[in-house]
Formats: sequence, C-alpha cells, structure tokens
Amino acid sequence: MTQRIDTQLIIISIFLGLILTIFFLDFSNIGFSDTEWLKSYDLKSDYLALKFFLNDKWRFPLGYNPNYGEIPNSIVFSGAVPILSFLSKVFRNFLPENFHFFSIWIFLCFSLQYFFSFKILNFLTKDYFFSLISAFFFLISPILIYRLNLHLSLGAHWLILSAFYLDICQSQKNIFYKKLFIIVLSSLIHFYFTIILLIMNLFFSFFNYVETKNLKKFLKENLIILIVLCFFMYVSGYFQLPATDALGYGYGYFKSNLLTFVDPNYSNSETSWSIFISDIYNSPGEKEGFSYLGLGILLIILIVFFLNFRNFKGSKSINYKYFFLSIFFLTLSFTNNINLGSYSIINFELPKIIFGPLSIIRASGRLIWPVYYLILIFSIYGLYKSIPSKKNYILIILLSIQVVDFSGGLKNNFFSERILDDRKFLKNYFWSNISANFENISNTQISNRSSSFPIISSLLIENKFNKTNFFRLGRYNREIASNYRSNFYKEISNEKINIRTAYVIENYDHLRNMKFLFENSEHGFFYKNNLWFFLPNYKKFMKDEDILEFKTIKYKNINVGDKIKVNLNDNNGILGFGWSHPSYGSQIDSSGAWTEGNFSNLIFNISDKNIDKIIINIKKILQEKNKNIKLNFLLNDISLPNQNIKIDSNKIQLSSIKNYLELGTNKLVIEINSPQTALSKLESVDARLLGVLINSLEFK
Repeated sequence: MTQRIDTQLIIISIFLGLILTIFFLDFSNIGFSDTEWLKSYDLKSDYLALKFFLNDKWRFPLGYNPNYGEIPNSIVFSGAVPILSFLSKVFRNFLPENFHFFSIWIFLCFSLQYFFSFKILNFLTKDYFFSLISAFFFLISPILIYRLNLHLSLGAHWLILSAFYLDICQSQKNIFYKKLFIIVLSSLIHFYFTIILLIMNLFFSFFNYVETKNLKKFLKENLIILIVLCFFMYVSGYFQLPATDALGYGYGYFKSNLLTFVDPNYSNSETSWSIFISDIYNSPGEKEGFSYLGLGILLIILIVFFLNFRNFKGSKSINYKYFFLSIFFLTLSFTNNINLGSYSIINFELPKIIFGPLSIIRASGRLIWPVYYLILIFSIYGLYKSIPSKKNYILIILLSIQVVDFSGGLKNNFFSERILDDRKFLKNYFWSNISANFENISNTQISNRSSSFPIISSLLIENKFNKTNFFRLGRYNREIASNYRSNFYKEISNEKINIRTAYVIENYDHLRNMKFLFENSEHGFFYKNNLWFFLPNYKKFMKDEDILEFKTIKYKNINVGDKIKVNLNDNNGILGFGWSHPSYGSQIDSSGAWTEGNFSNLIFNISDKNIDKIIINIKKILQEKNKNIKLNFLLNDISLPNQNIKIDSNKIQLSSIKNYLELGTNKLVIEINSPQTALSKLESVDARLLGVLINSLEFK
C-alpha cells in the first residue's frame, strides 16, 4: 500500500511540477537555450556564471571559475545551482550553445516541494486525501515563488521540508546517512540552506542526546557531518576565499519584521500577495524576511487556537524541540534591530566579536523560512486533530480562501506574460563588431555590482567571450579585487592595454583619466547606449557623433582660491583612477572619496601659474598602528621633494609647486606605499586597500 501511494505521489508531483513550470515561465521559455526571460540582474549573473564555467576546462577545485570575474571564485558563490552545473559540465560536449538547466531546476523545486510536504502531512495524519490537498498550501507558498523569481538556487525550500520529514519520521532506515546526504547536497545548491540545515540538525541531535544520554553518538554524528561537509565544500571550491570574505555587510538590515507573517507585500512596487490584507510598511532590507502566510493559513491558526483554547495550558502535545528551534531562528531573523511595521522596537549595536560571525548570515531574514514551514505543518496538522468530521471539506474551503487571497500574486507570477529582455540593440554594427573582434570584455572599474552590467550582460549572453571582469557573486575575495583594481590602474597609466579586450568606462572619473592618456592615440572612444567604450586601435572607426560627444568631456578649470569638493563620478570633478566610495566599516558616508590601492590620480586644468600651494583636507587616514603613513606625490610625473610636503591629522599641504605645474592639463598622483584594510585592523569586513579619505582640495 505504501509503495503504491509513493508511486502515485511521484506521478502527481511530476505532473504538478511540470504544469507550474510551464505557467511560471510560459511554454515558449522552457527550452534549454531560451534566455530572453532572464531579465533580472541576478538571473543574468547566474546564467553568465554557468556559461563561463561550462566554456572553461575542468580545474581544481572543481567549481573554480576564474574567467567569470577574472578573480579567484567558484561556481558555488553564484546562484547557478552548483550540483547541476557540475553535471552539465560533464556532458558539455553534447549540450547546445547557450545551454542552461534553469527550467529543469524550477520543475524540480515545484515537484519536490509538493512531494515532501505531502510526505510530512501524510505521516502525521495518515490521511491520503487530506494530505493531498493540504500539500497545495506549500506549493503556492509566496516565499517559494518569490525566490524562484529572484534567486533560482534559493528556491530549494524542499531541502528544509526534507529535513523536517527525516526528523518527524525517525523510524526510517539509514536516517543518519539521509541527513548527511541532504546537508552535503544543500552545500551544492546554496550555502544558506546548509546553514539552516546544520542548525536544525544540531537542535535535533541535541534533543535526541537529552533523551538518550548517548554523548558518544551525538559527538560522532556531528563530527562526521562536519568532516564530510568540509571535504565536499573544499572540492567544490568554497575555500577559494579566505574565511573573512564569507563575512559581509547586511546583518541587522536584511532581516525580518515582527509583522512579516501578516504582511502581504515585500516591496511597495510589487504586486501584493493579498486582496484582503493591506500592505504593512517595512524597510527595504526586510524583503529578505518576507513570509506572508496567507489568509487561509491565518484562519486555520485562529480555528485551531479557539478550538483548543481551554486545553492549551494542560496540553502535553507541545514539541519543545520545534518551539526552541523556532525561537532561535526568529532571534537570528529579527536581529538586533527589531521593527514592528514602521516602528523600531529594539535597536542596539552588537559587540564585534558577535557581529563578526553573524555577518556570515548577512541576509538573516531568510532564516525565518523553517519557522514559516513549521507554522504551516502544525497549523494544518492541528486542524486535522481539532475537527473530527468534515475536515476535508473545511480544508478545501480554506485552501480556496488561500488561493483567492493569493490571486494577485499567483496571476502575476503564473498567468501573465513574462516581459522579455530587449536585446534588439545588439544587432547594431557596433555591438556585433565587438563580439567579432574582441576576445574579452572588461570594466575599468571592477565591481561586484556594476551599473553597466544590465547592458553588458546581454552582450555576454548572446556572444562568446573568453573572459570578463563583469560579475555578480554572493561572495568574492574583496582584497584581491582591490589589488586587481590597483594593478589595472598602474598598467593602464603606463599605457599597457590588451588589444584583444574591449573596455567599458562607466564613470566620469575613469573617462577623464582615459582621455588624458589616450586622446592622441590610435585607440577609439565610442558612446553607445549611454555607455563609453574604449576599443584598442579603433580610432579610425569613430563616427561623428562619437567624436562630438568625446569633445564634451572636459577637465575642471582651477583658479587661485578655489575649494573643490571631492565626489565620485562627478562630471565636473577632478578625480581620475584609484578612488573608492567614502564609507568605512558600518559607517555609510556619501561625501569624499578614499584613495584605493597604490596610485590615485587627480586631473585638472589651470589657466595661470599663480597657484603655489594645494591643501588636501582629509577626514581619515588608515595606517599601521604606531606608524605614519608613507605618501609620495607626483605632479606631472615629477616627484615632489619631501620639504614640499607637510602631513598632519586633518590636512596635507603641498607647497612651492608653481614650477611643477603646467598651463593646461595637470595630473597629480598620490602614491601610497602600503595601503591598509579595515579588515586587517579588525574594524570591519571591508578589505579594500585604503589610504586617505579626502573631503576637499584648496588651491592657494
């Protein structure tokens, strides 16, 4: 009988997964080479991580993917579902161009979500039909569908359900090995699930130890899990990054709101998941903790509560294991900044020794998912236990209410035509010329979130390039990225460029510096789709509109007495290469700029030579403890003598510089021999190589 039920369940799960996938993507988008529906930043970046991984040779660790980003990274730090990426690479010679498995993955997530939710409820109730219907509450869960629209790999909520099933159904054979399997599997899908499953397993094994007093088993099983997990993480490429780069900004911001279970909208700009309940204000970061239960489930909770209110205090059915597990996850999810709607209830700063480790789960709002599913499981099971007759009819009515409540969200995600990515502009000769004549495409400002990525990603998707430094990853080596930027600026300042690389210039600071270096060269500057491109040896192909636009790029004119505020990407500024955003640690700042790396350039025009002094007003100096920072200044490639330089805590004064200035364009280079990181000073997880935070310059 059990085998027959499992066979039927598999068939039903496959059927529902297939139907929902077709409605979710639209039938025209389910092909393995269809990419037009990959419109969002994250979906494009996940696809590109997969594309460069498949087009590269096998390396070790197996997930090593250096051509995507041009810095050490692994496929595990993308959302490209590493386990399926590995399988795809095994068969890459038999796969079509621009292959992806995303439609298969969506199908698996829907099918397995239904499968494990049914298994849990059927084990608890032993009622086939009741379980068949109630599993739909899990299948149409807003938190699942929201994630599949945003981060594909985070749609594996069935991993959480499978862990609950293994714990609830303890009589299974080889249960420890099954738990070990899903924990290891989770690391090959997304590490947030690994964190969740490790916490769950630790709670479950601890409570088992409390019951059995078998300390040896408790220690042995948890040690085996950690050893095997670390092995697979090592082989797949997790340890490509230092442990410090597992930390990230966001804990206390990307969190849950106390009203998250009754808030139907994760963003004011998105379709509400309820036609009955109004949106509740929450901060932008709290969309990570979006967990609307739905009116149907909320009614089930009320029904169960009122039917069992008298017996609640004397009830022995409370499962303290799940209760304390929920409290723990809720504490992590709400963080130290607890909000009730728009009201701040608790807000305090965590000690760094605690805040540091918690930065691993920077999007801690996701840790509310196990609590969400526990609420669904036990509210539905409570309904089953509380209503002796006609429970199936009541369940169908409540499911219908749930569907009606979700109708806006379901229609928006399943029954509306997807807005496809418009790539018609790529048919223009300019774009086809880039893909035909350049092997690589690089950004002059390597960044994990480039403003030009939405456009360039389309070019990367439609064409084949050997490598790119355009990337978007969950984690990356920030210090190596900072070194990469510094080395790039040094090389390009020495006019060392790769003639097989097309360069994208997405900010005015770099554009000024590139013009200063290459205006009179044979290299071309092109302005397309609101972006500047630098193409080696292509000046002869510049059109009139490119030439005219290029002439509008001016250097700022400086006169005696001017005080110039320093800001990044200022179209009338003086910055060139070698600058970074002014924030430091947890302090978010919007004014000024840090010198980054060894060389930071300032470029400006003067019309007379009466300027004899430059005062650089600084907000902060990052230096080794008990050591003064070592600075050198080059004005038009001539090093200023030490007697011309005076440095104190809030300003740097360059004196007697009249003879070093030239009428017209001038370049001042700030050379820092040993830039530091805030991470090395244990002041934050910021690993940028920084020197001086400059607020303004005065010309005397």
